[in-house]
Amino acid sequence: MLSTPIRYALRALSTFYPLQKPLVFSGSGATLKLSDLLLAAGQKKPLLVTDSFLLENNKLDPLLEHLNAHDCEVTIFDGSIPNPTFTEVETGLKLSIDNNCDSVVAIGGGSVIDVAKVIAAASTNNVTLNKLAGILKVKQTPLPFYVVPTTSGTGSEVTNAAVISDTKTHKKQFFVDPKYVPIAAALDPELLKSLPAHMTAAVGMDALTHAIEAYTSRNNFADTDRDAAMAIKLLFDYLPVAYAEGENLKAREMVAQASFLAGYAFSKSSLGYVHAISHQVSAHYNTPHGLTNAIILPRVLRFNKKVCAEHFAKLEVMLGGDSSADTNTLAEQFTVRVDQLAEQTGIPANLPELKEEDFRNIAKDALAEAWRSYAVPKVMRRKDVEMILHSISVGDRNVSFA
Repeated sequence: MLSTPIRYALRALSTFYPLQKPLVFSGSGATLKLSDLLLAAGQKKPLLVTDSFLLENNKLDPLLEHLNAHDCEVTIFDGSIPNPTFTEVETGLKLSIDNNCDSVVAIGGGSVIDVAKVIAAASTNNVTLNKLAGILKVKQTPLPFYVVPTTSGTGSEVTNAAVISDTKTHKKQFFVDPKYVPIAAALDPELLKSLPAHMTAAVGMDALTHAIEAYTSRNNFADTDRDAAMAIKLLFDYLPVAYAEGENLKAREMVAQASFLAGYAFSKSSLGYVHAISHQVSAHYNTPHGLTNAIILPRVLRFNKKVCAEHFAKLEVMLGGDSSADTNTLAEQFTVRVDQLAEQTGIPANLPELKEEDFRNIAKDALAEAWRSYAVPKVMRRKDVEMILHSISVGDRNVSFA
């Protein structure tokens, strides 16, 4: 559990330095609308941070043609990788400085956006990345920053944080500051429709994790409860459609909206043990973050069920559960509903990479992360984390806690 002084400090931060939502363009053509905003602001030398797939498959041609037609000198960095490190940030930063870039545009998944955030800040703050890591370390305003997410799950397009691994220690470093929130975001289903079904499922369940952890956080607010609940409703309604019908633009846009709402909610309210455990598992085995969250989520829901019964019951009623049922029954039905959504979207029940000899270190680091950073509803012990890890290794979602 988050230590009381730190929890109050983060609540004060959210209260007195409220997170700003970016301006949002949504629907087909949203990317070009965002570029028009950049042009109107007078930015002519953007650094475009993206991935090679989008470039090689001509997905960005309309944007590049539009910018070139308005005399923009676009510098492209396509070297981001999943679970990015300081190396990728430093490479992109050199391009930004060498080409005198006046803005940063990120088009890609969560890793691309995280890299772009730190590049934008490092471009104007003459310090090492280690000195930028942490909370409220950005002294100078970053380069103007714009985002087009090509996955719907991380919420990076609205969050005030980035996660980058230190190249030497391999430890994940958290960069947290309101200045990382972009000026504007484009939720463009045309760039989302080619996302493969398995990735659609993983990042969608990642968004669901964000929303549930924000909704059950002890650091919650009225607006985060509202946004988290709406995100959960949209994901249950539209994620199965986006998974089964990738070309369905309405479903893609609604899942993107859910990711955006969940991202805002958790940035203000904080996360929980799903992320604390997931970060360590990904660091050990380089497993995709969204998939790892999706697999861990049902276990943590069962751990929290007793203390979160009222929260889960409200969500179950919102999703169509019988409002006349008692709270515990509704809470159980909600956890089963999450299981069913995971199964419906092809999320596996296990991670075969897990090794029992790593459980102790993973548990220790996960508990430390949660204590430092998250206002969790119920405190885990090492044996609880190890029980979750064991259940993941054998593929049992129905782990039972005393």
